[in-house]
Amino acid sequence: MNINSFGGASLEVIKNFEKSIGFSLPDDYKQFLIEYNGGTARIRYSTFKVEELNENIPLDVLYGLGVEKKQLDLQRVNDEYIDDMLPNCIIIEDDPGAGMIVLINDDDYEGVYYWDYSFHFAQSSEEENIYKVADSFKAFIDGLKNPQLD
Repeated sequence: MNINSFGGASLEVIKNFEKSIGFSLPDDYKQFLIEYNGGTARIRYSTFKVEELNENIPLDVLYGLGVEKKQLDLQRVNDEYIDDMLPNCIIIEDDPGAGMIVLINDDDYEGVYYWDYSFHFAQSSEEENIYKVADSFKAFIDGLKNPQLD
C-alpha cells in the first residue's frame, strides 16, 4: 500500500471504536487500521476521481485511532460530525479543500463516498452532496493516482 503509516491500531481499540459508532467496520478497513492506523499518501496529494463531479480530488490524511495529533483522530472527527452524517457512516479523511471522504457500511449505501459538506461544487445541493468513489476501501486505496500524471 502506498501509505506512510501512523502505526498500527490494536483490535481492542478498533472494537471500542465500533461500539462507539454502533456498527461494524468493513474487514478491509479494519485491516488497514491494524496495519497502518491512518497516514498520508507516499506521493503527497495523490488523487481520486469523483466521476459525478468530473473532478480529481487530492487525498490529504487518512485518520487513525488514538493518534498523537488530535485533529487527525478518527474518533474525535466522527464525534464532531455525528449529527450531520448518514447512518452506518464514518469520516475517514478530509480533502485539503472543502470535502470529506466517508466510508458507509449500510444496506442502501456501501463503499467510499465523497461528501461535499460545504457545497463547494455547483452540482451539490441539500438533497445531493454525497458521491460514490469506490465500492470498497481497498478499491479506493488501489485507485489513488499520482497527481503529476492526472
